[in-house]
Amino acid sequence: MNAISKFLLLLCFFYTSQLVAATATVSITDFQFTPTIVTINIGDTVKWTNNGGAPHTTTSTAAGEAWDKTLFSGNVFSRVFTKEGSYTYRCNFHPSMTAKVVVRSVEQTRINTGKILIPTVVPITLNLVGKNANLAYLGSYIVNAQAGCANCHSCPTYKLGNNPYLGQPKKFNPASYLAGGVNVSGGGVTAVSANLTPDATGKPAGLTLLAFKNLLRTGKDPDVPAALLPVMPWPIYGAMSDHDLDAIYEYLRAIPKATTPAVHCAQPGQ
Repeated sequence: MNAISKFLLLLCFFYTSQLVAATATVSITDFQFTPTIVTINIGDTVKWTNNGGAPHTTTSTAAGEAWDKTLFSGNVFSRVFTKEGSYTYRCNFHPSMTAKVVVRSVEQTRINTGKILIPTVVPITLNLVGKNANLAYLGSYIVNAQAGCANCHSCPTYKLGNNPYLGQPKKFNPASYLAGGVNVSGGGVTAVSANLTPDATGKPAGLTLLAFKNLLRTGKDPDVPAALLPVMPWPIYGAMSDHDLDAIYEYLRAIPKATTPAVHCAQPGQ
C-alpha cells in the first residue's frame, strides 16, 4: 500500500465516524415523566431516573421497541434506541402517567447531525436564504462527517488550538474553510486543491450543479476537459446518489465565501 493509499484509508476512517451518541434524560417526579416527549437520533440513549419517593415503571409494548422496567426511588434505567418511530410508554403502577420517545429516521438523524455540526465543529454561519435548509444540513453531514472535504480543501484545516491530531477539541478553521490552497500529491503529480466556496454568482467553485455532478462522476477537470483529476477521490464520491450530491452542492452554496490563502499548505490536515 503506497503513501497516498494509506492517507486515503486514514481519511475515510477518521471522517466516517459520527458525533458521539447522545443521552436524553427523563426525570420521574410528582407522578409524571419530565419531559413528556423526547426526540432523539437513531443510536441515542434515553435515561430514566426515579427522583420521587414512590416506585414507578417505564413500560412500552411497542412492536420492535418494547421495554418494561421497575424503578424504585433513586433507581436509573437506560435504553438505546435503534429503530425509528414514535414510542408511547407509561407507568404500570399509575396508568395516567404517559410519555413518548420519538426516534428520528436515518435521514432525519443525518440532517440533525449536520445541523449540530454548525457551529459546534464548523464555526461558520450558513446563508440559507432561498435554499433548502434540510438538504443543506444533510450536505453538512456528508461534507464534514463523511467525505473529509476540509482535510484537503482548507488551509489550514483546523482552527488554532483545535487540532484533533494533537489531542485538542476539533474545530475547523473558519477563515479559510473549504477555500483550497493545499498541496496534495499522488501518482507522481502534485496539485493544489480548489476553492469550493461560492463565487460572485453563488455557485460553488464557480460550477453549476450539472458541472459539479459531472466532475464527481467522471473526474474530468472543468478547466482542462481532456484531463482527469489526478488526486481527488472522485471515483469514490462519484458513486454517491444524486440526492447526496444535491445535498453537498446545496451546502456548498450556503457556506461563506472565503479567499484561498496566498501561502499554500504543504500537505492535507494541517
